[in-house]
Amino acid sequence: MPELLLRGGAVHLFDDDRTVADAVLFRGGRVAAVGDAETVEAAATDPRVVDLDGRVVLPGFNDAHTHLLSVGIDRLETDLADADDRAEALSLLRENAATTEPGEWVLGYNFDETTWPDGDGHLDRADLDAVSEDHPVAATRVDGHAAAVNGPALDRVDLDGVERDVKRDDGDPTGVLVEDAAGRVKQATYPRGEKARRALAAATERAHELGVTSVQNMSGLTAPQEFGSPIHAAFFGAWRDGDLGLRVTFYVHSGKAESLSDLEIASGFGDDWLRVGGLKTFSDGSLGARTGKISGTYVDDPDNDGTMVTTESDLRELFRTAARADQQIATHALGDVAIDTVLDCYEAVLDDYRVPDPRLRVEHLELATDAAIDRMAELGIVASMQPNFLQWAGEGGIYETVLGSEARGSNNRFRSVRDADVPLAFGSDTMPLGPLHGIHCAVNAPHSTQRLSVDEAIAAYTRDAAYAEFTEAEKGTLEPGKLADAVVLGADPFAELESIADIDVDLTVVDGEIVHGDPG
Repeated sequence: MPELLLRGGAVHLFDDDRTVADAVLFRGGRVAAVGDAETVEAAATDPRVVDLDGRVVLPGFNDAHTHLLSVGIDRLETDLADADDRAEALSLLRENAATTEPGEWVLGYNFDETTWPDGDGHLDRADLDAVSEDHPVAATRVDGHAAAVNGPALDRVDLDGVERDVKRDDGDPTGVLVEDAAGRVKQATYPRGEKARRALAAATERAHELGVTSVQNMSGLTAPQEFGSPIHAAFFGAWRDGDLGLRVTFYVHSGKAESLSDLEIASGFGDDWLRVGGLKTFSDGSLGARTGKISGTYVDDPDNDGTMVTTESDLRELFRTAARADQQIATHALGDVAIDTVLDCYEAVLDDYRVPDPRLRVEHLELATDAAIDRMAELGIVASMQPNFLQWAGEGGIYETVLGSEARGSNNRFRSVRDADVPLAFGSDTMPLGPLHGIHCAVNAPHSTQRLSVDEAIAAYTRDAAYAEFTEAEKGTLEPGKLADAVVLGADPFAELESIADIDVDLTVVDGEIVHGDPG
């Protein structure tokens, strides 16, 4: 049985006592021993040995809210995340068009106009028509709730029934699509079959580079019935072939709620590599698209208070359907009105569960009030939040732009959530994937209501993320018997508070095997 011995470092178990050991032994995909080097070495038979030279070892990171294939798609298509302005974004898309067959899609992802110079607003049809009129062109905003398309793309995508989400100027489509209309673009362009598997492989490689060993994948795409889900097909195909490479818990889109419950598949169905998490639902949209449902209105759109993309009555029905099969529910809700509505609906269905602890989740929770946070503590609701969203929380960021300067300290209140004893799990929403970036943001948050200690932030990305998906008995700590997933860092985050985001991931271990880095 293969063994891997890491010795001579600071092995943080993240158990209840926060034990720090000198060495850890992995055998057969599990933690076999942990403690002082002499004791652990004595427990080994013929291990592969890695000398840590004082480096820090943590449990493998678990991204509690991600869209894994999107990470790979970014690598296969045009990633606009680092475009400094509108001109650079369009230039990158033109480069893509130049190497794409006429009539085929030209796709860009992750543009963020809030980081561009004043005057460089949201991309639109005119911009993308200038990229190419021989290709359908689509550029999706970083939050995934808005997209821009050119004329050929408008002709290609079926927008029947979602006309309310098609922005217009004097009746003509501007090429800006939000919410369900943006989702139609994703349906039309999402990779399938072999290309989806290539995207998954690329995403897995990137996750390993960042120390991610587990993901909780949130379905943001409901495919046409005749195709099924290309996301799930890629996961199951890799799982059947033994090529998954990451531990995946996937949450099924609400469009499949009846099908999932009719099968009576409860949360946790699967194995250590691929599990059903439950149901993913949506209540409101996003702040970037001005569709998050808020009290008051948007300062740059004073007639708009956001959108409930699912009505309260429909949410209650979806939740009852999930409760019928004891499925965990993860609901997107970021505006304060949406959060309160979701909590009302959760409270109404809690008695429908046959399990005492369904661990219902609220995803994002960006603008929760004190009353909502206290209510979550009373109901046992999990807060699944994204610390990297703090990149937009400073002066001139999206929160200030759309909500006013008073919003700076009232968003993403991780400290308030922790102090209320609400279970807190961290994910990235792939904006971007990268736990150390998120941990850095939380530890160095600009406001006390947002700021966590290093220990608290790491816990939210390890042991507490495992709790959020009911896997705390199997992973999230480096205690004996747990899964052999770990990350070795090039510097100590407990000592390098102001530069955590710059720390290198030297090694990533999944199932007791080194999947990233050179052990030397």
